[in-house]
Amino acid sequence: MCFDIKVKKKDLFFYLSYICLYVSLFLNDVYSTHVISAASRILKILAYSFVVMQVFIHRRKAKEWHKFVLIFLLTLFYGLRTGDLYGSILVTFIFASRDIEQDKTIKISMQILLWGTLAVLILCCAGFLPDVLTARNTSIPDSFTRHSLGFYHSNVMPLVILYLELYYVLCKRNKLKLSLILVFFAVQMFLYWLCNSRNAFGLVFLFTVLILAEKYTGAIGSFKKLFYIIVKYCLTIMSIFSFAMMFLLVKGGFWNVIDDFFSGRFRLSIFKMRRIGLHLINFMSNQDYASDFIYYADNTLLDTVVIDNGYLYVILRYGILAILFYVAISFLLAKKFENDIYALIVLLIVFAANFVDNDLVDYSFLAFILLAFNNLPFDGLTASKVKKRSEKDMGGNSYEDGKRYHIHI
Repeated sequence: MCFDIKVKKKDLFFYLSYICLYVSLFLNDVYSTHVISAASRILKILAYSFVVMQVFIHRRKAKEWHKFVLIFLLTLFYGLRTGDLYGSILVTFIFASRDIEQDKTIKISMQILLWGTLAVLILCCAGFLPDVLTARNTSIPDSFTRHSLGFYHSNVMPLVILYLELYYVLCKRNKLKLSLILVFFAVQMFLYWLCNSRNAFGLVFLFTVLILAEKYTGAIGSFKKLFYIIVKYCLTIMSIFSFAMMFLLVKGGFWNVIDDFFSGRFRLSIFKMRRIGLHLINFMSNQDYASDFIYYADNTLLDTVVIDNGYLYVILRYGILAILFYVAISFLLAKKFENDIYALIVLLIVFAANFVDNDLVDYSFLAFILLAFNNLPFDGLTASKVKKRSEKDMGGNSYEDGKRYHIHI
């Protein structure tokens, strides 16, 4: 799974910025220490510096600059109001990465997850990072048996391994090795025993079945058109269903059963919604958004309500209109990989994972956002040419020669 990644000289600053940003965000999932927090801040500063250099290296048409500056200023205004600059950072990375070879970000992401996870495990075994025990129900003292293995929560490691496998399949596709697929599944079974993360294990089980069925029977490919439609609209459907669940729960009965199955995610979202309200665009500061003081049903005091549903998190944190950005991403990705069944399976699992976790504004989903906007027809390309270029690029072939640097991760 190691890659000798060759990058063009003109794209070097982007890849350096991407590596720094990805690692800094990954460190946020590791058990927090002074050293890790300081390293994360330094890496973010380096990431922002490198990406600004990348933006000014390429020559852009005046029309492209006008669009970028306008969107950047709008997101910057929002960031200054709320203290959340994620939008400005994301816009800058999208602009800087529009014409890069898009397979490289997936490969780099996979290598960072692989070596980063191994480093966390080694540090945990050596005693430098604690193995925090968490519980599915914090009101039951004896239920604190779920291991975090150096991360801040027991759900992190299984999800990291899930995304690692998703990246691997997206990179290799028709060259998948059965041995590695089975190794991923065995690792998830072991993690299920240690971390008791039902959602990650269920997603990996479904993913393994779909991948093996396609690789050895071709059965899934026969329904490629159906998968394309599902992937194209599943993010929209999941967003609507997640939003509706906050109101359907009032009726109880069957809807309570669904919420219990998902560990009370939607009920917690109701508490958050009642406190902050619903907004088309939410201009609340990060501090005000996070500062909860809520008594749960069992009289447990919640000073921070964590929304473990990516769609509800976006709707509640940024506003109802913000989810349209991710709807657009799902449409772009589905169209880009309309005829690639392995990529469609990967996207389906990614969107399903965000129904039970919040990765839409985190490092694990970042590569997919950049992938969606890569090679968009701002330069006069037709949609068909963009699709052909994207498929060629993701296959690992370069459409432009030039001096390259080797990045060993």
